[in-house]
Amino acid sequence: MNKILMFDTEHGSHTLGGKTEIQEMFNCPVLKPAQFADFRNIITSIYTTQRIEVDKKISDDLVIKEVQEQTVLKNGVTVDALIIDSFSELAKKFQRSLVDKSGVMKLNSWGKLKNTLDTLLEFITKVPGVLIATCHSKTETLEDGRTKIKPYIDGSTKEDISKWFDFVLYTYTKKNGQSQDYMWRTKHSEVYEHAKDRTDLLPADMIQDFQPVIAAAREKGFDNVRILVVGSPGTGKTKSLATLTNKGVTNGN
Repeated sequence: MNKILMFDTEHGSHTLGGKTEIQEMFNCPVLKPAQFADFRNIITSIYTTQRIEVDKKISDDLVIKEVQEQTVLKNGVTVDALIIDSFSELAKKFQRSLVDKSGVMKLNSWGKLKNTLDTLLEFITKVPGVLIATCHSKTETLEDGRTKIKPYIDGSTKEDISKWFDFVLYTYTKKNGQSQDYMWRTKHSEVYEHAKDRTDLLPADMIQDFQPVIAAAREKGFDNVRILVVGSPGTGKTKSLATLTNKGVTNGN
């Protein structure tokens, strides 16, 4: 990939290096929007929604015109991959804009939070090329003592965010002698409830590397590659982004 555009919402890009290192690695400067509105203004200056008609042949005598909506790059802009690190902090930035003077969200604001995040997810998951969104995780303990790990997003978006992505990868570490391997869980389980791989080509557990994931999507003929990475701090969410290019080397974290 030639140009990778990274939005850093919580200074996590420091894991990859300084501004100059990231510029050299991704061929784009890292962007650090202070507020949700700043992010939205930037993203809509780069991408726009386009409606197109596609002919779909039902039979020899019947061809219908299907109207599709695509998120496309504006004239003169080239971006091969879009990164949002992290989506959970981006959601919190918007949530903070909805609280009243006492720091509490009104009941009707929760619906606005849900609708705005859903609209954003619909928009960004249609971008051409590769989309990667990272998200912090939260452990939920059920009444029977079982635990589940879910995306750490307030409101109901945490329950259905995974539907927008073809891959939902949970990060974890595994001891390997004196060191640790930084791993992804790609298949659903009781603990990793949202984990999934729509290609069914990836192993259930794998070393963190985006290249096999992107290759699997292309092998299946996906129009774009939509990846959500969920995990706790220090388990490789940001550091793994270096595997998008051979200019970067990952060692975990």
